[in-house]
Amino acid sequence: MKKILIPTDFSGQSLDIFTDYLLTSNEDEVSVLFFSAVKLSDSITDLLLLSKRTKEIELIPKSFENYCKCIQKEFSRIKEVRFEYFYGNTIALFRNFLDANRIDEIVYDPSIELQKITKVSSNSIEMIERCKWNKWTPSKRKIGSKMTEEEKATYAQELEKALL
Repeated sequence: MKKILIPTDFSGQSLDIFTDYLLTSNEDEVSVLFFSAVKLSDSITDLLLLSKRTKEIELIPKSFENYCKCIQKEFSRIKEVRFEYFYGNTIALFRNFLDANRIDEIVYDPSIELQKITKVSSNSIEMIERCKWNKWTPSKRKIGSKMTEEEKATYAQELEKALL
């Protein structure tokens, strides 16, 4: 099973890149980890009380999670979809994060600019480009989802209602 990492701001852009990857790769099984980078605080108190389940987890929109479920149903070779925050802004920490999660390949589009999720978010794309790791970028021709952001949100809402 190939484990891939995708930087995200929890918008449709990340999902389009993921879809492009799935349509062009011939991997039998894929596990994906969507991540967003957050700078570590300089405060000792903040560092002592830091937990993996902080308030940033609440910033992941339900519509994004629901759309991931839709993609997972569409592509049976997706075995796992996870969301995680990376705390730090150095290449050494980032490589440790990649090793700890056993990431085989980073899937990203260098031409997009991810929005900051919090005021302490850091630039994931810049860190990825400086890191020496297997990388996959989409071809110039976009082949992913043709749905607009509004259509994706509506679809996610409909799915959420259906799941209740």
